[in-house]
Amino acid sequence: MTDVLVVLKVFPDSDEIDLDKLAEEIGKRLPTGYTVVRKDTEPIAFGLKALVLYVQMPEQTEGGTDVLEEKASEIEGVSHAEVVGLTRLGF
Repeated sequence: MTDVLVVLKVFPDSDEIDLDKLAEEIGKRLPTGYTVVRKDTEPIAFGLKALVLYVQMPEQTEGGTDVLEEKASEIEGVSHAEVVGLTRLGF
């Protein structure tokens, strides 16, 4: 089975949110088979930054990337999360 790499942008509630702790919490709540392989930040405005996570997950997943967005959005301190990229790994 092939995996996919999902680019997930997570928008915090405020600029006081610790993005490293947020990334750790999201990583803990991911379903089996999902792995955070990289994390970055991206400036939004007025000192606010978005957390950008690169998550490897199985391609044939029920619900697709919706599950990933939902899990991240449920965490305290997250305004919302959205998938901004997707690519297949391995051919």
